[in-house]
Amino acid sequence: MISYKNVNKWYGELHVLNNIDLEVDKGEVIVVCGPSGSGKSTLIRCINRLEPIQEGELVVDGMAVHDKMINMTKIRAEIGFVFQSFNLYPHMTALGNVTIAPIKVRKIAKEEAETLGRKTLTRVGLEERINYY
Repeated sequence: MISYKNVNKWYGELHVLNNIDLEVDKGEVIVVCGPSGSGKSTLIRCINRLEPIQEGELVVDGMAVHDKMINMTKIRAEIGFVFQSFNLYPHMTALGNVTIAPIKVRKIAKEEAETLGRKTLTRVGLEERINYY
């Protein structure tokens, strides 16, 4: 569950997020759309504190993200994140890129991570690119 309550974020004078109230339940899928510069990426980046909020409350799975004492590693280990630009490791194949986090963060065995990675890449239509850099 993700909950934004009166969340505000500024970049200098620019008020990017203005009193955002949003609830996303577990398993719910939402779309964040709008014109360039409207705050979509900022809204999403706040979930794992890549961008800190200045006012309000942001709670992910019962943990207050804005609380400086919270263990962000624990929250980030549970959040899947797709960046706007390609941020792949160029020295790794597509399979290597999708398996590195499960192996390093979740301590999943390499073989299990690769099986899951192959299924995931196939699911999104990239099975022919598994071994591409």
